Amino acid sequence: MRRTATLIGLTVLVGLGGCERGEPADPGARAVTPAAAPAERIVLVVVDTLRADHLSPYGADVETPRIAALAERGQVFTRFRASYHQTSMSMASLFTGRVPSLETGSRERALEWTGENWCGLRRLATGAGARCVPASARTLAESIRAAGYWTAGVVTNALLFRPAGFDRGFDRWEEIGGDTRDPELRNASRANAAVRRVLAERPGDRLFLYVHYVDVHDYGRRRIPYARSVEWMDRDLGALLGILEEEGLLEGARVVLTSDHGERLGERHLVEGHPKHFGNPSFEEVLWVPLVIAPPVDRDPGQPLRSDDLTRLIVELAGGAPDEAELLAPDEQFLSERDWQTYRRGRWKSFRDRASGRLRLVDLGRDPAERQDVAAEHPERVAAHARRMDELAAELAAEETPPSTLTPEDAERLRALGYLE
Repeated sequence: MRRTATLIGLTVLVGLGGCERGEPADPGARAVTPAAAPAERIVLVVVDTLRADHLSPYGADVETPRIAALAERGQVFTRFRASYHQTSMSMASLFTGRVPSLETGSRERALEWTGENWCGLRRLATGAGARCVPASARTLAESIRAAGYWTAGVVTNALLFRPAGFDRGFDRWEEIGGDTRDPELRNASRANAAVRRVLAERPGDRLFLYVHYVDVHDYGRRRIPYARSVEWMDRDLGALLGILEEEGLLEGARVVLTSDHGERLGERHLVEGHPKHFGNPSFEEVLWVPLVIAPPVDRDPGQPLRSDDLTRLIVELAGGAPDEAELLAPDEQFLSERDWQTYRRGRWKSFRDRASGRLRLVDLGRDPAERQDVAAEHPERVAAHARRMDELAAELAAEETPPSTLTPEDAERLRALGYLE
């Protein structure tokens, strides 16, 4: 495996952090120095549908030299998990620091998955406002703007477009591609061109820039292998960092690279589940995503983190006061899905079928491929997981909304991204 690190003069500062089974071993992470002051600039790059195990810093043979160079001057977080297997819910979690949920208070019935509910934050809705991200939930951009940054977002995933509410708190918001089914109209080259235009409008150099690429998500529509799409994305990331360097904005910037969710590539598990990143239930390949931060921050890169934790970390980087963590312990994860409830605590992970109530248990330490149900061998753990699922479901529940159908606008956005034909 080649480890080319030739990104615009980046230097080696730190290696990989701690891990769990199935994740890269720690080659000796070096100590990091806490930031003495808020970052001059914060750049958040989200690569849609990007698996951690397809990047060279995580041990993959896929050629991603620009990401490797970024990792070598920063930190690779080895236990970062997306808060959900789908964009609008995971990004709503990242933008608000909240746990997404489709719970109604009844195990058998989940909320409908419509434009009103597909951020998973219906329980926070207070009336009028954005349909997806409720106005009552303070967003990441609002927190960072309050800390004195000019905020700009460039997005290519139509599920994030207005009026969903993701744009709240951004001084400049650019949507690329519209509700088109042509992936070339929303590709990274167009996004990077938009970044140039947006940066030309900045009033100063203290800024927060969020860029969301959808190219890897579109690998099927582009008719290329998934790994090839990741390699192309690495090239486009290099172009983005080159733009920042040309503008004199890379030095003094904190770059955060992550994804909204992963992708299922034919893996087989103890139950069938849905293909691609449709979850139900959510296996690790749709949850384990990269988190690379450069330069290093005052965090153990081997600690477990979720999308909602990243919200608080970024707010801290801006010198803001983050909201407290909601409900979950640091090593917990709860995924409220339409057909399943998925819960993890440490190495143990449970899948509960909403219809039957049957709970299946896997030991990720011994079975990272999630193929063996060991519920019969661990009845006490099964009971504990079931109780905790019930507690979380009750706390995260929202009132059921009247039956509805997709609006024409919502349907077209889903078609554009391949969710509807």
